[in-house]
Parts: sequence; structure tokens; C-alpha cells
Amino acid sequence: MILPGQTVSAQTVLTDVWKDKDQRGMVKKIAVFWMARAPQNRLLAENEFVRQLKERGMVAMPVYVVIPPDKFVERGAAVTMIRDLGVDAIIILRVIDKRTAQTPIPAPDPADRTRLSDYYQYVYDAPTKDASDIAYLETNFFDVKTEKRIWTARSVTKVEVVDQQALSEFIRLMIDRLASDGMIPQ
Repeated sequence: MILPGQTVSAQTVLTDVWKDKDQRGMVKKIAVFWMARAPQNRLLAENEFVRQLKERGMVAMPVYVVIPPDKFVERGAAVTMIRDLGVDAIIILRVIDKRTAQTPIPAPDPADRTRLSDYYQYVYDAPTKDASDIAYLETNFFDVKTEKRIWTARSVTKVEVVDQQALSEFIRLMIDRLASDGMIPQ
């Protein structure tokens, strides 16, 4: 198991992980949504995440088939399409700022501001990485039926040049941690 603060590769460090302690059971089909301003980065990342999930025997799909990078899709329609495709869970990755990355991951509160629908606001206004060579990322895992967040990891990645190997290593880290936390099969 990889613990927060443990370096996994030369480039990525997990800084915090939160898991819903009441979450039970494994998902059967996962959708992957990487919020990125550059469409080619989104397509590359979603495809790589899906490829690695499939290598582990999971059924997975990129969200760009439902929410294309170049077309507006209303939130309710997008969630309905994802549900209609039989998706049990969705992984949403987004860039966060340094301040957010340095705060503990909050558990859902009674107002439940950590629902899937709350993350949809970032679809058409995805944040960008700051000018440094450090990227702060948040990976969220949502139950599609309840729209509740059931797992979150925050990480810091040194990005001198974004390449396929660095992307693959980051994704492998997230998938390994999802598996070790019992969110997907080992």
C-alpha cells in the first residue's frame, strides 16, 4: 500500500487520501473524466487511464464519448447518458491550486457539497496548472447511482515535460491506490 507522502516515482507524491469508510463492494464499469483545457491532453489521459483499467480486467470508458471536448453538454443530460451506459462509478481528475492541495481532504458534510453534480461546474472551465513545474492534482471517485464522492486522492507531480511515461506512471499510481483501498479489484 502506498501511504500519503510516500514517493512512488521520480515525479509524483501522494499528499492525502480520503475514503468513505461505509463504501462496500466493487464497481463493474468505470468512466474516466480528465478535466483539461487542452482537448488532446484530455483524450490522451482518458484513453491511458481506460487502457490501464482494462489491463486489470475492468470495464472502462472515456467520458469524452459522452462529453466531447468541443461541445456543450448539459449536466443532467451527461449524467443520464453515463448512467444509461451502465457506468457504476466515475473517476474525475482535475488540477487544483497549491492552497487546496495543502489542506486535508474534507469528508462529505451534511450539505453534501461533494456530489458529482458539484464537480460538473469544472467541465467547461477547467483550471490550469500554475506557471511552475509543479502540478497539483485531485483524483475523485464517485458512485454514479448516488452521485456521492467515495474516494479522493491529492497528489503533487513535478512536470518538466509532460510525456507518456510520466502520465502512465501517475495513472498507475492512482489505479494501484484505488485497488489497495478496495475501490476496484486488485
